[in-house]
Amino acid sequence: MASRTTREVASAGGSSRHAQLHRSRQSDHVAGQLIVRFKTSAVRDVAAHPLALTATARMAARAMPDEVAGPLELLRNVAGLSSMKPLFVTDAPTQPAQPGVMALAGIHRALARSSTSSTQPRKSLSGFQLVEVKDKKLTPAFLKRLRSSGAIDFVEPVPNRWLSAADPMINRQWGLTAIKWFEGSHPDAANIHVAVLDSGIDDGHSDLKKAIEAYHHDGNSARDFLGHGTHVSGTIAALVNNSVGIAGIANCRLHCWKIFDDVKAGSEEQNFNFEFYSKALASALDSNIKVINLSIGGVGHSKAEAAIFQELADAGVVVVAAMGNEFEKGNPKEYPAGYPGVLAVGAVDEADRRASFSCTGAHIGLVAPGVNILSTVPRVQASLAETTDYDSWPGTSMATPHVAGAAALVYGDTPKSKEAADAVVKRLTSTTKKVAGMKGKKFTHEYGTGLLNLAAALKTPGAAKKAKKKAKKKAKRKARKKAKKSKR
Repeated sequence: MASRTTREVASAGGSSRHAQLHRSRQSDHVAGQLIVRFKTSAVRDVAAHPLALTATARMAARAMPDEVAGPLELLRNVAGLSSMKPLFVTDAPTQPAQPGVMALAGIHRALARSSTSSTQPRKSLSGFQLVEVKDKKLTPAFLKRLRSSGAIDFVEPVPNRWLSAADPMINRQWGLTAIKWFEGSHPDAANIHVAVLDSGIDDGHSDLKKAIEAYHHDGNSARDFLGHGTHVSGTIAALVNNSVGIAGIANCRLHCWKIFDDVKAGSEEQNFNFEFYSKALASALDSNIKVINLSIGGVGHSKAEAAIFQELADAGVVVVAAMGNEFEKGNPKEYPAGYPGVLAVGAVDEADRRASFSCTGAHIGLVAPGVNILSTVPRVQASLAETTDYDSWPGTSMATPHVAGAAALVYGDTPKSKEAADAVVKRLTSTTKKVAGMKGKKFTHEYGTGLLNLAAALKTPGAAKKAKKKAKKKAKRKARKKAKKSKR
């Protein structure tokens, strides 16, 4: 009799190591971290009193407004404040923290950098700070005291996120056939930029290295220890017709961000880095990035996270996220897929049936292939992979990049704007294939509007109507000819 692990893998279509993504459940929030949003007026007041490079702790204390000093003292004395870093700020600090004065001078500069200025021009994203404390178990009473400060807009725990999972192998990529990738011609996406925020990427992989525009790993090693980000990236942009491995959905340019800190080789632990994640999201705002793939999920809702996704939607970025793999564990609503403006993707198997693990809900947009998906994995054994170079995995993580790649092709060279991004999402969700499980409905919580249909999405709007009209005219001509012959 097969073991429980073997049975789960067989039903999901992936490796025993990758099955851990479906069975394990991590904590909802990151221990010892808070998101504190200071009011705009408070951080502006701090920024109005800049510190000299040689500032002492006493000078920093005098420069700190009283309304801000109160909650900072509470954080330091009660919770053991160890660091404070501005969120959604993409530039590097003007100077490193000075030994002996980090307690106040470093905090002062962090607050100043989060003010609405050249470092953070958007008012809706100002004042956010990632606060790390020594006390891992913060009491409700402490949080209530902190929230009562007149300088603070809100305080929330940091939400945890986890990974949701004509070339030689192209005939093994059933997902390409399912989304009708082989039908019709594809526009050139060589100038379309797609961001992948994940566990990293094997930037030396022969099927990926020429597709990578930039790789940011911010102090961590370049190695993708888990392999998840490499797998996701291959589905989106693995090189086509290079006589190697597989084919990606689009020949786009990849911007890869490693948002999970390094782990020991062989470990399946996932250490989510919210600071780098927020920086990666903010970097897409005023850039040439048109699509973001987020094959991650978690049950914690965050006002800070919701704010950046609203900004991304307004900036014309199509954000595609995984619905999550916890259907059999209560089917929770997961984020970032659950935020407004994010295109949420569920998974189906080879028979177009909802994958057993794929979460459902009213926020789902559409579904894509997410079982037994063959894609790239690191050349050095990754902890979630059974093999090197290529492996087949299940997960809404694997379904999501199908849609991200399709979004890149549909967006094309249209100038980046909210209207253009909205049109891309509408196009993808309005041209889907209605699967049997929908039972004739236009939308269901299991399948959204249906299965991604790339061929239909890439047809010129109105082409289908023109084709029908042409077919009707042809039929009428045949009918008239037949009628004339019968009269004779």
